[in-house]
Amino acid sequence: MRSSGAMILMGAVIGVLIVFLGALVLIGGIDTTATGMHGRLEESLATSVLNRSIRRHAPATANPVASTPEVLREGLSHYKENCVTCHGAPGVTPGEIGKGLNPPPPDLTIDRVQARTDGELFWIVGQGIRWTGMPAFAPTHREEEIWKIVAFLRHLPKLTEDERAALKAETEEEEDHHHAAEEEKREEKEGTGDGKETGAQKGTAAAPEPHQHHHHPPGARPNGE
Repeated sequence: MRSSGAMILMGAVIGVLIVFLGALVLIGGIDTTATGMHGRLEESLATSVLNRSIRRHAPATANPVASTPEVLREGLSHYKENCVTCHGAPGVTPGEIGKGLNPPPPDLTIDRVQARTDGELFWIVGQGIRWTGMPAFAPTHREEEIWKIVAFLRHLPKLTEDERAALKAETEEEEDHHHAAEEEKREEKEGTGDGKETGAQKGTAAAPEPHQHHHHPPGARPNGE
């Protein structure tokens, strides 16, 4: 009897939660913005689902590509083009896109990332992670290229100064481009006070000189005769 009563109570609670969540969805009460804060329950549930999915689908294989200097150079090139703006690197802050993502892209040198198997990193890079901003690179990169990215991810905690400088140049170029655009907008606005050009600022052509009316003595002809 107690077991049956507990099951009924649990079913009732679940039913109420489903109705409550359904109502929130219908009235638009769930905040889906990237600037909104997510709760601990959402984070815990999403992390659990993600980890279980990755473990199930990722290949159980070590990286078949050796971490040679050439492989690391190619991996650096891919990371610089596709990854550093979101994830940053040791001594390199993420770019504007990475700063606006929610959940924030993880630091790829931390223990929980480096503890993943090669197959798991390969799966994440290749297939992406839905609802996080992490794109899938399998549609645009060959498997060998993705394995080279994985090799570089393992190398991230040991970046050389030259590698760090190359990655930093990429994010700084984005920042410079942004600041230049902002400065241009500011200068345009300050030039008029209200953002609208006046006639003088538009380079209005000078008004034509008024027609010169020559006055002739009465009875004289225009040619002076």
